[in-house]
Amino acid sequence: MHLNHRIAALLLIVLAFMAGCSQKPAGPPAPAPLLVGVIPFEQPDKIKAAYQPFADYLGKKAGGRPGQVFVTPDYAGVLQALQSGQIDVAYLNPLSYVVASKQFASSPEHLIPMAMPWFHGSPTYKGIIFVRADSGINSMKDFKGKRFVFGDRTSTSGYLYPAGLMIESGVNPNTDVTPENVTGPAGVLAVLNHQADGGATFEGGIELALKSVADRQQIKVIATTDPIPNGMFVARGNLDPATLTQLQKAFDNMNTDPDGKAALKSMEYDKVVPANDAFFDSVRKKAAALDIQIGSLDSPKK
Repeated sequence: MHLNHRIAALLLIVLAFMAGCSQKPAGPPAPAPLLVGVIPFEQPDKIKAAYQPFADYLGKKAGGRPGQVFVTPDYAGVLQALQSGQIDVAYLNPLSYVVASKQFASSPEHLIPMAMPWFHGSPTYKGIIFVRADSGINSMKDFKGKRFVFGDRTSTSGYLYPAGLMIESGVNPNTDVTPENVTGPAGVLAVLNHQADGGATFEGGIELALKSVADRQQIKVIATTDPIPNGMFVARGNLDPATLTQLQKAFDNMNTDPDGKAALKSMEYDKVVPANDAFFDSVRKKAAALDIQIGSLDSPKK
């Protein structure tokens, strides 16, 4: 080899050795993120933005871990992610909570209730059943033979409680009416436009769907459901005990901790209160009457 080539090769070896020596030794690995699952009650991007401060708050309190929000396409997906260990904490709507708490009861991933949210000054909300004002329909019994738009089958106010009201009135929600499940304001619009005879949504859903006062006056509410719990924050039961203790403490301090208060504001909750599993007994009763299982929460959306 030519002398210049040898010198160049030697220099490359020396430089490579020096570069290797200059590298700092690897530090401890970064902590795993705390994964927070949320039911897909709204567009995923909006949910992630609203719940990211909440995930950051819990992660910080649970050993300084980064927080990450996890949203699945359907309600059943969040439950399956809990069961498979893909998420650590979740916010579940009432129906998802009661179904999963029963079906996971004897598994390592059994749900541990952490706290319940207050929204608009209350731990509960209600569903409404509505028709066109000129429909001639005035009671649940009048829906026999009619077309009815429920909310998504995963919805407590849009499906579970209205279907329960039908059963209590002697109307089978599967055979006595022609049912359809829709998401968002589509049900209100379907009734307004004579595409369905009646529908169900949450209180405030009509005002959200119809901006015109004239349109709203064409819709009337004929029934209101019993109060429905807002939902439940849960942790996965097979998390390590230290993390579970840290998470519970974080929820306990959330109403007064500055980061916790900021997270609540971002999620539009007034506060959180201690978990009370018995608060969901009415949801359990209606879910049992309709024989709702986790698999039925993953229904096609129309």
